[in-house]
Amino acid sequence: MANKQGKLIGSVQRALDILDVFNARNPELGTTEIAGAIHLPKSTVAGLIYTLEVNGYLEQNPENRKYRLGYKLAERAGLFLNQYDLRRVAAPHLLALRDACNESVNLALRRGSDMVYIERMHGTNTLGFRSEIGKRERVHSTALGKAYLAFLPQPEILDFVAHHDFEPLTQNTITDAELFLADLACVRERGYAIDDQENELGGRCVAAPLLNFDGRPVAAISISVPLQRMPDTRVAELGELVRRTAAKISRRLGLPHENVG
Repeated sequence: MANKQGKLIGSVQRALDILDVFNARNPELGTTEIAGAIHLPKSTVAGLIYTLEVNGYLEQNPENRKYRLGYKLAERAGLFLNQYDLRRVAAPHLLALRDACNESVNLALRRGSDMVYIERMHGTNTLGFRSEIGKRERVHSTALGKAYLAFLPQPEILDFVAHHDFEPLTQNTITDAELFLADLACVRERGYAIDDQENELGGRCVAAPLLNFDGRPVAAISISVPLQRMPDTRVAELGELVRRTAAKISRRLGLPHENVG
């Protein structure tokens, strides 16, 4: 794409062409391979590679002397993703979810052993659970936390369970590690988690994870309802509603359509 003056800077474009040569099928390439791919003399490409390497955008594998993408690209990507406003992306979908069920809906991030609420929208019912922004709840006792944990890689789940203090918040809180793992398996199968008075007596909650481009959870959303407005017969209905909403947000976060339930 041309700049405002209608000119491309040739050396910059060639450097970008080099970075674009690398992909999943070609994670490591030699100088000759790179030169052939972008149709430039090897001597020219060598200078460009050296510049990219010095600045951290390429690195050399000492075993085969081939080049691969460097740490600086991951650093730049991290800055980009940190600037991506999750609340802004999720807001219209949370609003639609709130209007569809007329109950409190929440968005939360995991911070260690807690889930931290970063957005909440309340229904018009006078009786409800009103978690405020910034409030922290334990991961193991909330639907939000279980939805998040269930979609982590299995080694991370096992590590969490091995080191977590399963403090009982109510008599319904799951405190046995094996039972907790079994519950997470159910969460993965149906696509949403259930908190059945495990965090607070008198309330039920259903939640689903928000997944990023590689299928990793970055947050979770939930519907919080007083027990009398979420009888057993309504759990699946609201669970599916929150699951579908989470899938829509996950697509906006870059998760491929075929990976969204």
